[in-house]
Amino acid sequence: MLIVSYDPLLVVASVLVAIMAAYTGLRLASGLSQLDAATRKQEIAKAATALGGGIWSMHFIGMLAVQIPVPIRYDALATLGSVLVAILVTGLGLLVLHSGPRTRLRICLAGSLTGLGIVSMHYIGMSAIGGNCIVVYEPAGYVISTAIAIAASIAALWLAYSRRTQLQIALGSVLLGITIASMHYSAMIYTRFLPTTEILLLEEPNLSSGMLALVVAFAAFLICGLFLLTAIPARAVVPVQEPASAPDRAVRAQSWDDDPTRPHVLAAAQPVGAALAPAVAAEETEVSPSGNGAVESDPPPSRLPYEANQATRFIAVEEVYAVRADGHYTKLYNDQGEVLCPWPISRVETALHAGAFIRTHRSYLVNLRHVRGFERVGDKAFCLIGEDNDARVPVSRSRLQDVRQALGLR
Repeated sequence: MLIVSYDPLLVVASVLVAIMAAYTGLRLASGLSQLDAATRKQEIAKAATALGGGIWSMHFIGMLAVQIPVPIRYDALATLGSVLVAILVTGLGLLVLHSGPRTRLRICLAGSLTGLGIVSMHYIGMSAIGGNCIVVYEPAGYVISTAIAIAASIAALWLAYSRRTQLQIALGSVLLGITIASMHYSAMIYTRFLPTTEILLLEEPNLSSGMLALVVAFAAFLICGLFLLTAIPARAVVPVQEPASAPDRAVRAQSWDDDPTRPHVLAAAQPVGAALAPAVAAEETEVSPSGNGAVESDPPPSRLPYEANQATRFIAVEEVYAVRADGHYTKLYNDQGEVLCPWPISRVETALHAGAFIRTHRSYLVNLRHVRGFERVGDKAFCLIGEDNDARVPVSRSRLQDVRQALGLR
């Protein structure tokens, strides 16, 4: 059996690359709930490329850190295959994570897929080694490395998505990056390098291991940096909290800002009473059949349904900040985050009639009672909602005048 050693500087470099890639992937995957399905998939593809490519870069630098007393070479096809597996499987994990309500089961499934992607990439990459040694694996290495990768990946995603803040994303990225490195080096502990019976003469590489590792690390950081420049800004992120008592509270949190700039607030909304007067007065009514002029209309519902933990629950209408179309369903937002409503936005709008809610965009309804400000950015307009005035609802050009009038700005 050949005795191997490790270059400590390259080991540290591999861990840093893994953390950077993890942060880039998780950061790109944040704030996607407000995007349409096609755009969301594009962002997930970018996150998977950054994360999967970073995982492979960590593995490659980690292998360059291994010092074996015989010349070796890497098969190009197997190396390419390991890159593709890392990107595809981690991408599948991110897609699962963002394809529905973020439940515990969904996070566990996404973490398991990510962990399996890390393990698969490692062993496919190891199969690329050839030349003057034979690579042999002990069964315990498979079990331990797989358990570390899956368990720590689930923990990392749980930490990163429990509260969508920069700190939580950073902590989750550090944990996921250390997970990737831990999986790699724990698997290497149970990997044996045996000499071949014949010594092959291999050409000396043009670049030394240290220089090649430096090039790979620089490329990984450059690509991650470029991807981060395109990330959706991490604006106000509502923390995920379990409801204290009332079952009709929203339980999941999301940042849903969709504009890549942080503009100046041009005008704050007036107090609720003044701002709502024009909209409330304009509510459609009908005369009673008795002809006495009394106003009759079907009373709007006092609550809306949403799905959580395989049950239909309810949220009070006055607690809903905004409603966003999501295919044949809608997302309801309040101070606790977002929940999935089984009604399409047309049915929600019809049920609510008018009054406090107004359509600001073909995909959005906003509760005027929770509008805390209004801003213009070039030809774009937004209603600021929530206690922090930082979550925004887009206002389309065709509805701009109606919204301004409802807010008492005209």
